[in-house]
Amino acid sequence: MEKQTGRLEAFSDGIFAVAITLLALEIGIKEYAGATNENLWEKILERWPEYFSYFNSFATVLLIWMGHNKIFKQLRAANHWIILMNGLVLLVVVLFPYPTKTVGIFIGTPAENTAVAFYAGFTGSISLTMLFLNLCILRNKKLLLNQAKSIPWFHGMIRGQVIGILAYALTAIIALYYSRIAILLTFLMWVYWTFATKDIEEDFAD
Repeated sequence: MEKQTGRLEAFSDGIFAVAITLLALEIGIKEYAGATNENLWEKILERWPEYFSYFNSFATVLLIWMGHNKIFKQLRAANHWIILMNGLVLLVVVLFPYPTKTVGIFIGTPAENTAVAFYAGFTGSISLTMLFLNLCILRNKKLLLNQAKSIPWFHGMIRGQVIGILAYALTAIIALYYSRIAILLTFLMWVYWTFATKDIEEDFAD
């Protein structure tokens, strides 16, 4: 069966590319009076929270895009509801630079706990929208290229997403009390997604 999701996938890829680009736009040091070689190095090192948050968010968006790509490999076509759910995913993905910038600015300040909790909660909301997309696809099984292979895979992906959502919610709560532990947990979460999605390399076009 011929795939009919090319335009939707191309549009989605463009949005993911914009989101990743926006992550990096705020990184940099503005010109300042009295700049010297020595104090410039100090200012570069002072920005480590922004570098960390960028790396963390880049890895997260990359893995979301990989999962998104694998989902659409299994679809023959997308109906009205799948397109809307995909739009919801893209909506939160393109907003991801906002919590990324927030956590990068406020690490090391009295507002660190709130910033990390916001970041973890927002990242969990992306997983939630991906869950909604997968559930929507399962309600429209006739649009799958190969139901026998795809349906078990979607069930496995949904289980992984539920675990991920609960983990992000727990991380957000932990952040209110132990922000540095929560930061580490957000880092470990994209490591979790790396292994949670690595077994999906089948050719669903067969």
